[in-house]
Amino acid sequence: MGRSLTLSAMLLLISIQLLLPPAALVSSAAKPSPKLSGFTVMARPWVQKVITSFLKELLQQGAYSIVQNKPPSGGGDDAQQQLGGAAATGTAALLVIDMSLGTPTPQNVSGLVDITSQLVWAQCSACATRAACAATPPPADTFLPNNSATFSPLPCSSGMCLSVLRETCGAKATRADCDRYIATYGPAVNTSGYLATDTFTFGSTRVPGVVFGCSDKTKGDFSGANGVIGLGRGPLSLISQLQLSRFSYQLWAPQDSIPEKSSGDDNRSIIRFGDEAVPKTKSSRSTPLLSSTQHPNLYYVNLTGILVDGKVLSDIPAGAFGLRANGAGGVVLSTTIPVTYLEAAAYRAVRQAMASRISLQPVDGSALLGLDLCYAAASMGNAKVPSLVLAFDGGGTVMELAVANYFLKDNDTGLECLTMLPSRGVSVLGSLLQAGTNMIYDVDGERLTFERPPPSKPQPPRWVIIVSCVVVVAVLIVIWFLYRRCQRRRV
Repeated sequence: MGRSLTLSAMLLLISIQLLLPPAALVSSAAKPSPKLSGFTVMARPWVQKVITSFLKELLQQGAYSIVQNKPPSGGGDDAQQQLGGAAATGTAALLVIDMSLGTPTPQNVSGLVDITSQLVWAQCSACATRAACAATPPPADTFLPNNSATFSPLPCSSGMCLSVLRETCGAKATRADCDRYIATYGPAVNTSGYLATDTFTFGSTRVPGVVFGCSDKTKGDFSGANGVIGLGRGPLSLISQLQLSRFSYQLWAPQDSIPEKSSGDDNRSIIRFGDEAVPKTKSSRSTPLLSSTQHPNLYYVNLTGILVDGKVLSDIPAGAFGLRANGAGGVVLSTTIPVTYLEAAAYRAVRQAMASRISLQPVDGSALLGLDLCYAAASMGNAKVPSLVLAFDGGGTVMELAVANYFLKDNDTGLECLTMLPSRGVSVLGSLLQAGTNMIYDVDGERLTFERPPPSKPQPPRWVIIVSCVVVVAVLIVIWFLYRRCQRRRV
């Protein structure tokens, strides 16, 4: 029944911090004042193909092993060390934003927002001079270091290079910059380059000296983005560097299906930083953010149970979602993995509860989308899909989901499937499950607050509005006519 991923495969599906920074670098005890009070960024629209391409690529890859970390080689031009990457078979981003860096004229580049990695990087041009770039223009959105007056490669002697990349420069080092990094996001998706600093622009505010990866070699698809914005817990994270303790995002919520083409702000996601990342309603709920000793860069939550049609699934074994003392297991949040992975026993319980309540004959979608529980989409309109609620630690803290959060209609195959897969050891709450919910991360306070905005009132058709206006005008004319008639009689 379905395909159960091994623990090593699951670890590849989530971002892994392969090099652990010293505790002193991530401590918030003496955290300075933030460089920005807060700001908001609108994300690009996303489409159904983002999810279906992820599923089909995952299906083609089959079983795979975790990318092993290479031990530090003590420096040298051939040293390749890995910074934690998002780690999926591909990067199915649902949150891509534009950012600006460089001076005097900020250059616009796009970044895939990844809460499971710490590295901020942009695709850099390898042109040695401005003339070379002018002769052979690099791809659009590529950052041109030669065009920025404030661009500076990070010296090998810097604390960030020595502590994070574990460099050992030596007295006779022939190079001045940090050795090359490799950020791995899957077996065929990676990037490499060197660390540098430059000025980032957020709205009208410029922040100098932000450390980022200047990648000159990139392989794979990043959903059209030319970089990644890591929001994990490491010292290279944008949150850490801006000294902001809060961020939030609200992914565009699909309805019955995700349109192939999107336009306008109604189908755009939004991400908020600092003081902007606060609850917007009085119905918000919160749960503790946990951390793992194995993967301290990730955001964990304590999922205590799952309810289907209001009934707690008692078949889920106790401790199925628990984060163990050695740092293994647990439930991770992701913005780059669209589907949700549940520990195998929990997945079986959810699947059984769904299948028993949907009065339709299931269709095997494993060969088409890699999903286990599917139905003919044409018949789903007449079926009642059970409700799904996640329960978290926090005294009755629950997340109520819409059907579109856990069932996806694929127009190519004509199937509508449960967007969940089994795993062993680690569970991942995917971005599709979070869509429509304002997810607020208080990193310093170690709390996750979430809220679903109240449903918007449906707008009446335009013809109804026009007819209503005509009726109102006609009534006013009649009233005016009667008033004038009464005035004449009095005279």
